[in-house]
Amino acid sequence: MLAGGANHRLLLTRDGAEIPAGTSAAPIRQPDGPLFGVVLVFRDLAEQRKAQQVLERSKEELERLVAERTAKLQEMINELQHVSYAITHDMRAPLRAMSAFADMLGEKAATGATPAETQEYCRRILVAAERLDKLILDALQYNKTVLLELPLEPVDLSNFTSDLIKTYPNFQPDKADIRIEGPLPVVLANEALLTQCLSNLLRNAVKFVASGVRPEVRISAEDRGAMTRIWVKDNGIGIPAQAQQRLFKMFQRLTHDYEGTGIGLAIVRKVVERMGGNVGAESEPGRGSRFWFELRLADPRMHGN
Repeated sequence: MLAGGANHRLLLTRDGAEIPAGTSAAPIRQPDGPLFGVVLVFRDLAEQRKAQQVLERSKEELERLVAERTAKLQEMINELQHVSYAITHDMRAPLRAMSAFADMLGEKAATGATPAETQEYCRRILVAAERLDKLILDALQYNKTVLLELPLEPVDLSNFTSDLIKTYPNFQPDKADIRIEGPLPVVLANEALLTQCLSNLLRNAVKFVASGVRPEVRISAEDRGAMTRIWVKDNGIGIPAQAQQRLFKMFQRLTHDYEGTGIGLAIVRKVVERMGGNVGAESEPGRGSRFWFELRLADPRMHGN
């Protein structure tokens, strides 16, 4: 039995199966005589159609991959362009300061500068040089974070965080009160990226406190289904609402009362995104801050336990 269009038909077998087929016909006649028959030719197109379907699916998958890679490449280019733009502006400021104080030092030396003036100008040159060095190192670290492809694997956050705290002098009990509240889960992460994330958040937590206040930091986990949200809460100076939208952008220093490059939180955002997560913050001036980042659980079946 036949069904379908003029050139492509479905052959229906006795058991009801459908076989795609191509058809063609040729007339049968005597030379210069009347038509007395037709030859019909059927070609099984099942394999050809399967191959065409596989090709179409492969084409769609390739187009999707190309679109994803193109979008990722464009994001990386935008990030690096932003870094380059920031370098030409933010990093030139310390250089200008060094140049200006060196000129002043030279002028004072020619007119008989006092030892106190000479030491002050030298100190300011050193401060500017140190700031420039930190800017360069942080910018390089950010670029490394943008470009590197690093594998994810299960990481026990409880052990990881406890070990991390022990390795930093500013996180020790004589400098700050840092506690892990409750168990932390096992997440899919990269230890190098996770170190950058947590160390930056903890450094900020112990640094941005009012004068004379002992830093208090609490680390905890919150169940978010297949994800976990890690909270880093502090008793710091807090952040005004209008400044919070700039928190995770490059070279954003929200106060000049504390030393910093304005790159640390941008690194936090980037490394967490590279691990498939998100970041955020809640804060009020004078009432501390609550930073968080979300990562996938190594075993989603364990959430809620």
